[in-house]
Amino acid sequence: MAMGIILKHKLLSNQVPDDHKAPLEGWISVKAKKTIKKNRELREEFGGVIPDQLSREDFEKYQLFRVREQMKYAEENVPYYRNKFKDAGIRPEDIRTYDDLTKIPLTEPKDLAESSMLFYGVSTTKMLREFTTTGTTGHRKSIGFTMNDLLSKIDIISSALKGVGMKKSDSLHVMFPMVIAWDPSIMLVTACNILGYGSSVCSDVSIEEQIKTIKEAGSTYIIGLPSFIYRVTTLMEKGIDLKSLGIKKIISTSEPLSESRRHILEEAWGCKVIDVWGMTEFGLACAIECDEQNGLHTDEANMLLEVIDPETGEHVPAGQKGELVVTGLNSEGTVLIRYRTRDIVALLDPPCPCGMHYNKRLVKPSGRLDLQTKVGMGYKVYPVLFDEAIFIDPVVLDYVLYISKEGYKDILTFEIETKNPSEDLEKRIVDSVSSIMEISDGIQDDLIAIPRVKFVSSESDEYKVKAKKIVDLRENFD
Repeated sequence: MAMGIILKHKLLSNQVPDDHKAPLEGWISVKAKKTIKKNRELREEFGGVIPDQLSREDFEKYQLFRVREQMKYAEENVPYYRNKFKDAGIRPEDIRTYDDLTKIPLTEPKDLAESSMLFYGVSTTKMLREFTTTGTTGHRKSIGFTMNDLLSKIDIISSALKGVGMKKSDSLHVMFPMVIAWDPSIMLVTACNILGYGSSVCSDVSIEEQIKTIKEAGSTYIIGLPSFIYRVTTLMEKGIDLKSLGIKKIISTSEPLSESRRHILEEAWGCKVIDVWGMTEFGLACAIECDEQNGLHTDEANMLLEVIDPETGEHVPAGQKGELVVTGLNSEGTVLIRYRTRDIVALLDPPCPCGMHYNKRLVKPSGRLDLQTKVGMGYKVYPVLFDEAIFIDPVVLDYVLYISKEGYKDILTFEIETKNPSEDLEKRIVDSVSSIMEISDGIQDDLIAIPRVKFVSSESDEYKVKAKKIVDLRENFD
């Protein structure tokens, strides 16, 4: 009870009215204005007056100020950046514009993996939680969060739940089977408790247990892994009318959500499916779609996002794809400045039809640089590319792509998990994959064979995490 009172007092999301048209941006405004009020240097940039309504230009002043403050904090407390800034001859006062950010050296994921402790801003005794993750790269990283770090994450989650339409009469069902790195349900349930929402958690891989928990809890919202929610959907749709459960919205997180999967889920449950993007390095909850489903609104109060050309390191124009680079603006535990995510994204300038007028949107990642595979004439392909082509029918449960070589041709064999194999399904998958530009061009160049399909039956209805979506069997291939 005492902890709940402390959290309610500290969380800025409680200062955003329940009927606010854009709760997430409302929370971001509250946090930015609080920072302006507390810091004389920043107040002077606003002429000593805190604006009633922040513009994009106003908000970028806040962000650049927080970058400078985070750099000062890192110089004093974070060994990695103390040395990095000294070697680069860069000082916090050098960062006055968005373009100035490119003066700061990029931080590589391998640096964090090799020396995680050098990124800590406090001693391990002051870390409230420490998590170890390998992410999608296989490189083990240790990430530490202080109490303030976690409170900030609960704050953004609370605002996001308000933003997706949850009310005190609603209940959130959390579906994260086989959790390894850390349990997102801890912060999700805490946020629900503070807001007065109901919540339920089921980490069981049993589909029947998930449905049973949803019914018993009277859940109206679901959040979880899209691959698992999809599996529940495809295996239970014929046994139960999923629309009858009364789910108002499904929140997909922690994995890529293809549009083909989204369509199947929305048809089956009779509600919108919205996407979330995040990284363990920044506390998972980083960006979320609104009902417009046209880009994810970002936690710009705590993160500054850049999109760069991965080859040159230069900024790319709004709307153009490149590599996402993230700077944590208020981190105390693990401090990351200009951290390369390897995600291929684009940023969209505001406004958004949903009502947010200065918050940038993230075009959901179309792939990862560290997961790319080359086929044919050096065409780059990613698992997300094939997700769209494979999940064209609910009978497809999952897949793995094996790439081999026969002579000079690349052979793409899709191992499709389904309980309903058929010649028609095989043809539709082959046609769908062959229509992908990178594959169709390779076929025309006679460097890629017509894709092949191999059906495998599911050993059980239980969910299993696939280690890799693409397995490259070619030797010494670049």
